Amino acid sequence: MTVALVVLLLAVLMLIGMPIGFAMGLAGIVGIYVVGGVDSLMGIVAVTPYRQSASWILTAIPLFVLMAEMLASSRITSDLFATMNKWVGHLPGGLAIAGVLAAAGLGAVSGSSTASTAALSKSVTPELLRAGYSPGLAIGTVASAGTLAIMIPPSVIMVIYGILTETSVGQLFVAGIVPGLITVVAYAVTIILWAKYVPGAAPRTQRHGWGERIVALRNIWPMVVLFALVIGGLYSGIVTVTESAAVGAAGAVVLAFWFLRGQSWAALKEALSRTVATTAMIFTIIVGAHLFSYFMTLTGTPQALLAYVDGLGIAPWIIFTIMIMIYIFLGCFMDQLAILVLTLPIVFPMILRFGYDPIWFGIILTKTVEIGLITPPFGMNCFVASSISKMPVSQVFRGVTPFIGAEIVTIGLLMAVPQLVLWVR
Repeated sequence: MTVALVVLLLAVLMLIGMPIGFAMGLAGIVGIYVVGGVDSLMGIVAVTPYRQSASWILTAIPLFVLMAEMLASSRITSDLFATMNKWVGHLPGGLAIAGVLAAAGLGAVSGSSTASTAALSKSVTPELLRAGYSPGLAIGTVASAGTLAIMIPPSVIMVIYGILTETSVGQLFVAGIVPGLITVVAYAVTIILWAKYVPGAAPRTQRHGWGERIVALRNIWPMVVLFALVIGGLYSGIVTVTESAAVGAAGAVVLAFWFLRGQSWAALKEALSRTVATTAMIFTIIVGAHLFSYFMTLTGTPQALLAYVDGLGIAPWIIFTIMIMIYIFLGCFMDQLAILVLTLPIVFPMILRFGYDPIWFGIILTKTVEIGLITPPFGMNCFVASSISKMPVSQVFRGVTPFIGAEIVTIGLLMAVPQLVLWVR
């Protein structure tokens, strides 16, 4: 009964507009007080905020976010987009596919989906509209492609999952490469079908010669340098995850100063401001969710749920499928990071009990976060794309619908063929 009332309190707080981190923290505090009394509440509140945030590996989060924000402020994204267009512009919807490839390149050196979407909205959306693409295809491509930043390593979501489950963040990064590339292909196929079968969705294609393609590659050297610094250093074992984030952030600042002569200090100030706001939001959610998780642990809910599921006699794959469907549903209404921090203490023991690989589950969970970022009514990427492009958010949600279908197909493939993820083992 207590659990139900506290969960109801959490729902009410979110419905009246309280930020999700504060809502979970307040609901957790009330629950801890009811179950454990003042002494338990004081003991937990006194140590939880510091213990859950004072982590060496968590410092990678603001560094990855800063790197993404600095890249979003420079013209690096535009140059990458122009280069990709030279290579795939001859395909149906080629300019939109170039936007997806640019997003993949941006994702390979940035762990923030929001910053990636913002950068793409500024540089790619105007070009697509200018070329004659329908607003739905243009904005749907940009909002969806921005999600690649959390699957293609480095990824803030993978860092948090690794910390919460004590899973290797490095292995999670490696495991995300193939699913990320599969998602890129799925998006490209979606665009090709849209361009071919929806009249007026995309203009006629433009073919570029091999000479133009080779010359255009010189414009992507900043991405190659950052990728070598961040991913190359990490996979070679020269640096840790946090150190690679620091090197990447420093490299992004230097590159932004190089490309933004005369505007670099203003860009740095704006990037730092957005980084502080994003980091504060993330850490507030982490602390609030942990307070709520302590309450759930005190009530014995995880153990009771595990015992209940064991007694159902249902095949583990059916339970797992239902679990993923619930994650996708929750992603329509809640912040994805909050869902992750809130549910993992309950769900992860079940995953281990059923014998599933934690790396594989982490990638599947990351994919549900991708989907949640573009599903109505609270898909964050859609609101970011709408704000920057000045298009109605309802139009953005219509534009991402085909890409949500591609995401569902992709997650089904990853669940059916685990070796697409587990080749790293």
